[in-house]
Amino acid sequence: MITNKYIVFFCALFFLLPYSDCRSQGTEPVTLDHFDQVVQENLQAATEKALTRIDLHFHDTGKRLLVPQEYKTIQSAINAATSGDSVVVQQGIYYEQLVMKDGVKLVSDASDNGDELVSVEQAILQLPRRTLRTIIDGSKSSPSHHGMFDFTEGLGSTTIIDGFTIQNLPRQNHHEPGHAHAINMRGASAVVMNCYIRNNGSTGIGNHVYFKDQKQPMDTRDFRWNNIKTRSSAVIYHNIISDNFGLGIGCNHFSTPWVLGNEIFANDDSALTGIPTPGIGIKHGAAPDILGNIVHDNPGGGILTGKGEHQGRYLIDKPTAPLIARNVVYSNGKDKPGIGNDAAGSTELPVRILKNLVTREQAVGIGLMNRGVSIVEENVIDRTGSVGIAVNGSTVLKLNRNRITNTGSPGIVLVFGSTVHEMKQNIMMNTRGPNFVIKDSEVIEK
Repeated sequence: MITNKYIVFFCALFFLLPYSDCRSQGTEPVTLDHFDQVVQENLQAATEKALTRIDLHFHDTGKRLLVPQEYKTIQSAINAATSGDSVVVQQGIYYEQLVMKDGVKLVSDASDNGDELVSVEQAILQLPRRTLRTIIDGSKSSPSHHGMFDFTEGLGSTTIIDGFTIQNLPRQNHHEPGHAHAINMRGASAVVMNCYIRNNGSTGIGNHVYFKDQKQPMDTRDFRWNNIKTRSSAVIYHNIISDNFGLGIGCNHFSTPWVLGNEIFANDDSALTGIPTPGIGIKHGAAPDILGNIVHDNPGGGILTGKGEHQGRYLIDKPTAPLIARNVVYSNGKDKPGIGNDAAGSTELPVRILKNLVTREQAVGIGLMNRGVSIVEENVIDRTGSVGIAVNGSTVLKLNRNRITNTGSPGIVLVFGSTVHEMKQNIMMNTRGPNFVIKDSEVIEK
């Protein structure tokens, strides 16, 4: 991920460089008077995509297993269920750590206006009332490799978790191999929707494929593409993920989740290493779709993607290449970007950063570094403490139609051997210094 050293260096650099100013490529002013409208339009786009990925009728004809009326525990009901069945949980607090089965829907009881949307403290999103009154709690558990939810390997998208507060997984070091997440999406492709995932001692939702040598010692493992046994393509839709001791959502090891219309904020593990992780982190060849999310107030940055550190016997052999589109990202710490690419992507599989709103970031709005390859188009970047878009030793295939206003430094900066293949129709206003700084870098087509 993008380091504190990088951001500190960049912030100092702008006061030392001889400016190479280019004319602005546009003059249209940018305002954020319609912030709420942008949020709602993005959430609608996420909902439309989610409806193509979630089968809302698969469980209509299955059995309904009731907790606690028929089964005293949630796990006993899941164990008794078969594919197509629904486990319906009445309001209350359940001190369990659960393992899901393929094709089973776990849903909170919607009686007494349970589907009515209600506000959540410090959040923009609203959640169903049933979510807040049906709680799965790990505070009586001991630290282990088990999350609040684990999944059988190969479990598919007809497995649904719908409408729970999931909290208090015991604290652990999520940088160590074999650690748990609150929701362990490892070699599984379930749906998680309408949940409030909070105050867990690790990452909120972690996504990983399952490798053929999954249970072997780390230093002997093969993390290459051909060693994948089971893919992981979860649908993570309309959840609030906050105050966890790790990332809000982590996308690692070739996972390809759909992260749609969630709100991720105040996730902070700085007490672990001193350098906090971001709201959403993507590395190790993952290629998720990150669409329509609200990501704010995470001290380690907003949405950061990277190559990832070396693990096992071989290097990862496929680039990290997410789509990061139509997200609203703001107020994420003072040292890392709102959206960043650190050595991820390739010419064939670039990191795509499209139509995002990035605002009120203390550091860089969008930061690209370490030979990463990106496409950056149609983003709105406003009120950053530093540069709007910073390109440091990286390749940008398209840098077009971005709107950058009210930055504490120049709008777009290209340094240290960066190459931009196409840069057109960017609009900048009220930037500190010139609109562009280009040093030791090349723009092929303007």
